[in-house]
Amino acid sequence: MQIVTVNESNCIGCNACVRVCPVHANVTRLKEGTTDEFVTTIDSNACINCGECVKACMHHARGYNDNIDEFTKMLENKEPMVVIVAPAVRTSFPNGAWRVLLSWIREHGNCKIYDVGFGADICTYMHNEYMKRSGNSKKIVTQPCPAVVNYIQKYKPELISYLSPVMSPAGCLAMWLKKYRGVKEPMFMLSPCIAKTSEAAREKAFDYNVTFRHLEKYVIKKGLHWEQKAQFEFDELEGGIGRLYPMPGGLKETLQILNQDLIIRNAEGPHTLYDRLERYAQTEDRKKPDVLDVLNCEFGCNQGTAVPETVANLMEVESIMDNISLSNAREMHGGFLGIGRLKRFKEFDKTLSLTDFMTEYHSERVRQAVPTANDYLEIFHSMHKMDASEQAINCGSCGYKTCQDMAHAIFLGMNVKENCIHFLKHSLKDSYRKLRDVYGACVAEVQEIGVVSQQVQESQSEILDASTDISDKAVKLSGNIARLQKLSETYLEQYQGKQVETMTLEDFVKMQKFIAAISTMSKSYYDVAKEFEETSGNIQHQIQSMTESVTNLSGISDGLQNVMLESAKNV
Repeated sequence: MQIVTVNESNCIGCNACVRVCPVHANVTRLKEGTTDEFVTTIDSNACINCGECVKACMHHARGYNDNIDEFTKMLENKEPMVVIVAPAVRTSFPNGAWRVLLSWIREHGNCKIYDVGFGADICTYMHNEYMKRSGNSKKIVTQPCPAVVNYIQKYKPELISYLSPVMSPAGCLAMWLKKYRGVKEPMFMLSPCIAKTSEAAREKAFDYNVTFRHLEKYVIKKGLHWEQKAQFEFDELEGGIGRLYPMPGGLKETLQILNQDLIIRNAEGPHTLYDRLERYAQTEDRKKPDVLDVLNCEFGCNQGTAVPETVANLMEVESIMDNISLSNAREMHGGFLGIGRLKRFKEFDKTLSLTDFMTEYHSERVRQAVPTANDYLEIFHSMHKMDASEQAINCGSCGYKTCQDMAHAIFLGMNVKENCIHFLKHSLKDSYRKLRDVYGACVAEVQEIGVVSQQVQESQSEILDASTDISDKAVKLSGNIARLQKLSETYLEQYQGKQVETMTLEDFVKMQKFIAAISTMSKSYYDVAKEFEETSGNIQHQIQSMTESVTNLSGISDGLQNVMLESAKNV
């Protein structure tokens, strides 16, 4: 099951997820069929499931999977199961709402419910035992946070030997229930942590992880009313000092109660934690603290990546933890019913075995190719970063801290040069220059079109005038032809069949006038026909000229269109 998920249709490529990811597990690419729209997905093998991207995404493109479906199915079917609850439930559902929630689960299901705070007490005790048996000489990194364990296994396997072999509080409670209470039913953890799902799969101590956020949505949908009162108590024992675990430095504070000789430091928050672990790996053992208490979330599990959307603000959370801390102090010194919580650890001395709560870790190193200097140079040049200053702009717009990180991601196929703002600026400048040239070409082409258009208009005017003239001449020619035809008919009527010998002088005179008239009309017909031919030739010439102009105009338009299309490609 992929834990952190992506809804690609909601992703706008804003790089918020890239910016917060401590291990660069995001993969950014151009959306199919586009040149300027990006989508960012996840390399699940590289992901440590810290959930920082889920918190950072404002576009509902990131989500996660847990085991809410398995839980609700068993709950509604009233199948036997065991529920273990993270101590952060007190801050995630404050003002007694956590008791209402757990009471509702108990009422609607067939389950026993246990406090992981009690598992945290076991975890603290076992850490102290482990340190005592090593003579306080063993340096350890705590492991209640599964995101940190995932990180070390994948990216810093050289630190595996430093990971505390003691299970997390949830793991310790699960093993205690199985080994010391004989529990065999499926075991669900309710937690504020996305990464706990990976711990369930890795450790096999508890079976499933159900996050507070998904659980809250489910119970609200089912009609739970938070304002009601509930008298709820955990099965078996509630956590003591282990209830402090959800706050930053929680394990540190509880461990120092049992062993004040230990030097313990704490580190929280992805923006500093992973750099601290890098430095820790480079530090000599003699300079390391006895215990480095680490959590991925800056404000601890109380502000985990899967707390309810209606979680209390940080000041309220800290106030709740202050009250728990004061309660622990009173009980440690005055005692609960006059006995004191330290009695619990004395009971652990008698009944629990360290080996039952130990675990092992194995390298799951994510192997990533490292670019050579030439590889980096080639990538930088493709991004238009030609000199050292351009290769170290480090603006962070792409989501990476440095340009070199971005180049490395491009080398691994986890990002694209188009996602670099420097590349985009250079491309825009280049496109601007090309558009400027195109604009100049367009102006020249438009001017030429204007000239040709004027020529076409003039040709049209000349053709119109010539057409009018030829129409007039055609009418005149038609009249001449009609008169010539009439004279011919008269001649035929008067002289056809007459012999020369019988013709009178008057007939000869009339014939001479008739022939003269025909000659005159023939000459007029010839002149008109010649003018008609010349005018027709002029029209033909004008039409040819106009055709050439229109062809030229069409060629100019095609050229202009090609220029614009090429410009669009470049832009």
